[in-house]
Amino acid sequence: MEIQERILNYLKEEKKGADVHKLLAAFEVDFKELLKALNALEDDNLIYRDDKDIYHDLQNANIKEGVVIVRYNRPPLIDKEEGVIIDLNTAMHLDSVFYTRTKGGLKVLKILKRNSNCVIGDIYYYNHRYHFKADDERQKGFKITNFNTFKLQDHTKVRCIITDHVKKEMKIDTVIGHLDDPRINELAIVYKANVPMEFSSAVLKETERLSLRMDRDDRKDLSTELVITIDGDSAKDFDDAISLVKNDEGYILKVHIADVSYYVKEGSAIDRSALERGTSIYYTDQVIPMLPQRLSNDLCSLVEGQERYTLTVELHYDQKGQYMSSDFYPSIIKSRHRMTYKNVNLILKGDERLRDEYSDSVGMLEVMAELASMLRKRRQKAGAIDFDDDEAAIILDERGAVKDVQKVIRGESEHIIEDFMIEANVAIASYMHYLDYPMIYRNHDKPKQDRLKIFFELLESLDYKMKGNHYEVYPKQLQDCLLHYRGSELEGVVSNLLLRSMAKALYDDVSMGHFGLALSDYCHFTSPIRRYPDLMVHRLLKKYVFKANLDEYKKDKARMHAIAVKCSDCEKRATQIERDVSDVRKAEYMRDKVGEIYEGIISGVTSHGLYVRLDNTVEGLVALRSLEGYYTFDEKMMVLYSDHDRYHLGQKVKVQVTLSLSDKPSVEFILV
Repeated sequence: MEIQERILNYLKEEKKGADVHKLLAAFEVDFKELLKALNALEDDNLIYRDDKDIYHDLQNANIKEGVVIVRYNRPPLIDKEEGVIIDLNTAMHLDSVFYTRTKGGLKVLKILKRNSNCVIGDIYYYNHRYHFKADDERQKGFKITNFNTFKLQDHTKVRCIITDHVKKEMKIDTVIGHLDDPRINELAIVYKANVPMEFSSAVLKETERLSLRMDRDDRKDLSTELVITIDGDSAKDFDDAISLVKNDEGYILKVHIADVSYYVKEGSAIDRSALERGTSIYYTDQVIPMLPQRLSNDLCSLVEGQERYTLTVELHYDQKGQYMSSDFYPSIIKSRHRMTYKNVNLILKGDERLRDEYSDSVGMLEVMAELASMLRKRRQKAGAIDFDDDEAAIILDERGAVKDVQKVIRGESEHIIEDFMIEANVAIASYMHYLDYPMIYRNHDKPKQDRLKIFFELLESLDYKMKGNHYEVYPKQLQDCLLHYRGSELEGVVSNLLLRSMAKALYDDVSMGHFGLALSDYCHFTSPIRRYPDLMVHRLLKKYVFKANLDEYKKDKARMHAIAVKCSDCEKRATQIERDVSDVRKAEYMRDKVGEIYEGIISGVTSHGLYVRLDNTVEGLVALRSLEGYYTFDEKMMVLYSDHDRYHLGQKVKVQVTLSLSDKPSVEFILV
């Protein structure tokens, strides 16, 4: 039995814990070996050492792990725990901690992981000195120790790094910009997340040494075939291209993905930087790329009219769109056209000018729409859930200020690309799983029962009876629910409620299936320019399928989990940045709309008011204090009612904008 396991078993028996001397006497092991084992257990948060250096079993000492929730003007809490914190012990909002329950309340014992060491705020100059005001009031009270290091100006936003939580000291790390800059609030969000904004000199030097040499050995030359890319109008990195042929037997679909792994070698400076970033981050009209621009926009990008290295997934379907077989191989392509979603949608709708301009591709595009429709119906029959997530397009002027906010309407071309990429991802994941090769999968777990119970109850308030119960739910049941509301005013509300009930999709080295897509195996393979898991899957496919190299099988199996966890964390960070920036820019857009009246739909009902979503996806709060009379909140039915009024989910209302703060961000309405 290993020393760590022996220590754990011993501490479970010792109700009051044990110090090092007692443990040495019990095990008769070398002091250094014992200390190493204790430190490892402590680092893994499996035991707790108190301020008297006594080691404890967590359960014996009534110690739990939780996340601190610091609230405005109210006592702090531990997530999912009753009672308030009476001793924070330097813990801050969203820090992971060990805590225990005392007679007075909850007490934080140890900080396990800091949520952030960054404090973003504004520098003001008055009374002949500089002052600092934190954007987040929950971070106030820290003092800056290096004001004199920077040439500061009045009304400047800065990022500070906390240097001492006990003394509440911090240092200015970066001057973000002036408060008059239209982009200042979105920049603050990015800097607070501590995302690398620049590439190191080592990465740039490696990138400069790369060259575009088209070596045709061991690659299928597809450069004469009709291949196209379809992306958004503003896209600059093209990592997927498609081609399709229909014959008497059915369809041959080829999905060509940029061979980023040819240039980015594992363990290189570029590779280490890419893993640290995990994913490209897109917000408004900006991108923080995972790879340097020379790679993402040039060498790896499937640029129109240029030969590029790719990995091709060749998929065969019969005349009814049923999957028959697949093949994977390294290839060379030359994209014939850089097409956009907008133009392809117009072509499929019959735009004569565009059909003439792209006459060589019109037939293929129509066959693509034909096959994609069959694939979509097949997935829907299996139970795949198609969410309407109300994506917003933030339109900026030349200064970077928000000019408009529009709801993104997805057309047939967007569905075609999505359908074909899913097919390629499934083919790779299924093949790698069948052969049990090292792999990074994209898993999506079933929704938690407590969340589903709430969702089912909300549907009852909308007079929809879900088939079955929340204890055992299948994707088809949830898909039927969304189809019931498809095209109605409630579609967006129900879709968002269900989306909030779902588990988060994560990367892992073990295939657990994808609930939302109703698939047993799934991975990300089609975006290696902007996602590290895709790049890793490319390497594994080359090593184990193309080269049949099993030399590092055990080593690769052992290390995939850590890479998957890292990529999931990076994705979570990127998603939060994109969401926060979107909210800030929407609030900025509504700032000069105060007094204007809009129609909206109630998207949320709480004890403190109603959330109303406008057609452009902007959501704001109608505070309870603004409603006349006494209201009661029915949490189960999600209804707010009084003697004379009743408000419920999906209800159409007219609202007037009363407040919009872009630095919070916050939008408030009153009912008209």
